[in-house]
Amino acid sequence: MNKMNLLSLLMVSFPEAIMVATLGFLLIGLKPWWRDLVIIGALQAGFTYICLLLPVPFGLHSIFEIILFILNIRLVTRLPYRIVILASLFGLIFYGSIETVAIQFMLQIKGFSLTDIWNYTSVRFFYFLPQALVMLIFIAACKVFNISLIRYSQEYNRLGHLSRKEIQDSLKADIVNNHNLVIFVVVLLPVLLLAILNMAFEASMLNIFPGEHFNIFNGLMGLFIIVLTVLSTVAVKKIGQYVEKEYEAKRAEENLKQIKQLIHSSRKQRHDFHHQLQTIYGLLEGGSYERAQDYISRLFGDISKTGKLIKTDNFSVSALLYTKIGLAEAKNIEMEIAVECSLREIPLTPHETSSLLGNLIDNALEAVEDKTGACRRVKVKITREQRVYVIIISNTGDPIASKIIENMFNADFTTKKEHSGLGMSIVKDIVIKHRGNIKISSDTEVTTFTVTIPLKKGARLNESKPVGWGNRKLPV
Repeated sequence: MNKMNLLSLLMVSFPEAIMVATLGFLLIGLKPWWRDLVIIGALQAGFTYICLLLPVPFGLHSIFEIILFILNIRLVTRLPYRIVILASLFGLIFYGSIETVAIQFMLQIKGFSLTDIWNYTSVRFFYFLPQALVMLIFIAACKVFNISLIRYSQEYNRLGHLSRKEIQDSLKADIVNNHNLVIFVVVLLPVLLLAILNMAFEASMLNIFPGEHFNIFNGLMGLFIIVLTVLSTVAVKKIGQYVEKEYEAKRAEENLKQIKQLIHSSRKQRHDFHHQLQTIYGLLEGGSYERAQDYISRLFGDISKTGKLIKTDNFSVSALLYTKIGLAEAKNIEMEIAVECSLREIPLTPHETSSLLGNLIDNALEAVEDKTGACRRVKVKITREQRVYVIIISNTGDPIASKIIENMFNADFTTKKEHSGLGMSIVKDIVIKHRGNIKISSDTEVTTFTVTIPLKKGARLNESKPVGWGNRKLPV
């Protein structure tokens, strides 16, 4: 059994516990008090001495020491358990990895055995020095370069005077909470167990691991594997939920972009309308009534044509198409739009309708933006055939390669800089959700996206056109 005297506690266990705790706190972005570190080191040295005196099967004392180390930090710092567990795991993992490499290296150089290290204080301290040096380098790097794997909003050195409840309230908004702690534990704990298993393997190879102790140790490791399997299942589910939330956030960002375009177009129209009124007022003040009348007639003609287009029986579609008209006009792109049916029965929500149409039209406008003359054309057609809505959007841009077509609906895939690559993925998700279909045809003359969305069961077969439906062709 491993022997330890007072000198070993002072020279090895005490500084070892301080360095592990310090590095653990720094890696999660907290700065501990030296007073607390000294207390943690002293208590842990005492716990280690007691563990080695107890009739504990060989190898299990390391696991008990880890548990006591976590409880020790919790007792001294009064921090929430989730923070204590993470700090302990980070510190122990780094120290365990360093110890595994350092001991093997030193054993090869000096020829001592693990038994010599455990039984002789001078040998133990000699082997501890390179580990301590590496740990001090890590600690110095974390402090100098402000390195941390998790960033907390509060510093521990500003929380030492608070009560337990006040500390927990101060850290409620941190990145680590009770919901994602499982993920961190599942990632970190296996690394620590590997370090323990490596030490147990070395002890077994040197025949200083009694057989009955090894069986107990092996059974305990099997229990840990079962626990980790359960935790891993929970962690995978939580990771999936976080990925889904992140994707939804990106989708919301894309939709917000569409709304911003609509607002910008409305503000631009209001700004232009203000100037038009000033012009009309000036003509009337100058007595140029005929010129004012002619000016108003031409202005009203442009407005009424736009009104015919956007006056569908679906407000979200009308608003979106109006926005895209303004965008095409600003880019001097010829845009032809035809809404040939009522949109009352379309199964998409206003949010989904704006996302689907907006992303497809934006894609078409971008495809012809770098073209000239007759190659700057985009056509949008919405119609209904039997029990499906058909949305056809075509452009005269460059043909799309078959390899790009295969990947363009994948999330984050894009061929343009400063694009999220989510637009077509959002379109695909909406179409799949409503049991629809997307077809793409592309050649040297035209690229066409055809989307079909089936009606809901029980929807009426009313094929009447919406009030004010119409076509609009914007001149180049």
